[in-house]
Amino acid sequence: MPAVEVGGMNRRHLLAAAFATLALGSATAFAGAAGSGPLPSSGATPRLVKVAVRTSSYPVYDARGKRTGSARWRISPAGGNCCETYVSATPNGRVIESGGTYPWYTPDEGKHWYEVTFDIPDQNDNGPAIAGGEGATVTGPGGDVYGVTWDAYSGDHLQAYRYTAQSNTWQASEVVMKSPFYDRPWLTYAKGPFTLSGAKTAHVLDVTGGGLTKDIDTFSPDGLDYSDPSFSYYDEKQAPVGKFRIPVVRNSDADWWQPHPGTGTLPLSGGGVLRFANSEDLTGSKACPVARLMPATSTWQCVTTRGSFVGVVRQDSRGFLTEVYPSAGYGSLVLATSRDGGVHWSYTTLKPPPGAGVKLETQTLFDVVANGRLGQAVVSARFDDSAGNGHDMVFRVDSSQPRPRLLKTYLVGKGDLNTANDVTGSAGYRYDYESVALLRNGHIAVSFDDSTCLQPTVRDSTHRAPEVAILM
Repeated sequence: MPAVEVGGMNRRHLLAAAFATLALGSATAFAGAAGSGPLPSSGATPRLVKVAVRTSSYPVYDARGKRTGSARWRISPAGGNCCETYVSATPNGRVIESGGTYPWYTPDEGKHWYEVTFDIPDQNDNGPAIAGGEGATVTGPGGDVYGVTWDAYSGDHLQAYRYTAQSNTWQASEVVMKSPFYDRPWLTYAKGPFTLSGAKTAHVLDVTGGGLTKDIDTFSPDGLDYSDPSFSYYDEKQAPVGKFRIPVVRNSDADWWQPHPGTGTLPLSGGGVLRFANSEDLTGSKACPVARLMPATSTWQCVTTRGSFVGVVRQDSRGFLTEVYPSAGYGSLVLATSRDGGVHWSYTTLKPPPGAGVKLETQTLFDVVANGRLGQAVVSARFDDSAGNGHDMVFRVDSSQPRPRLLKTYLVGKGDLNTANDVTGSAGYRYDYESVALLRNGHIAVSFDDSTCLQPTVRDSTHRAPEVAILM
């Protein structure tokens, strides 16, 4: 990206110095900050894995909360780790699971699962295998898949991988520029064009993570080479606030590249990306409510928009917006849709069925994806009942009309576990975040956790972990 002079140092040198400071105790991060560059990419090998697959039925409710029957789900412990199961979907019907060290995928809605292992040697002499990580993935145009996975147990590695649908090939690479202890990485795909390091690129991948701070991201033009640092809080202080109106642009790929809520980003169907509720991690200082990644410089600029945003926002293939946020008291969720870039909104309220929870387990324990071709959105959430047990559920919403309308609510799982959502619960059951995907045929993939969920790949002797359920 073009250099920006700051007190005798250009922006790139300043960020490299920041990485060097953060990299104490992280050999791979220090190597990146010192300028060694990304390691060469290598192949990755998918292999069919025999995992236990079962089916279960759980209640379905109508828009008024009346039970109307049951739905069958195909359930599997594919991938994931002790606490995280992250699902996404591709336009051709694949479900990708990337909560653990390696990505997994199923081409037939959970009947068979493949694990993709990387052909990258260990970098810190801790043995040939990389085990026990956590990761994130995002779908790009044409069914391409991009991902990152962090491994704390063999040298604080961060791996990047890419699946190219046209050639049906996987590649992987070591990411050397990173902050240490890259806990819970998040990944965003943004359509370009952008300029990175003086070169035009058709898109940008933005990865963020880290235990000390998540303020410094790294960008990639190809999903393998993450060597362009970005410090959003710093960028937002360097330029005057601009104005931006979200364009309403049709783009079929926008139904698939919607990231996890943890990113705090909104990839735009017409190109570009917004970032919400920006602050500086270490001090808590606020920068701006909305920032835009500027295409010519790949730096963030604070912008004002015609509408305001308070929750998780998606833009689907019609260019329409869907936003979800908790109601006051966290006893329900509000889903809003806009057809004019956020200027005007229509609303509906999503309440748990009777007996299936009284309050969100945490105020952020929900996920949403919107599909313009189907004219639907699905929202997964975990509500606690009065005894503290968590109930996973999916709300299916019709967004084909100007006013959104709840169609069905699905319960998933038995709702019989009291779970924690961070390291404070590591001695017991943990469920760190919700994750949901809406397939091209309207079927749903979702993460859930109850007493039946076991993950044979985790090291914990009890094998407690969330699982994947796919609506049949």
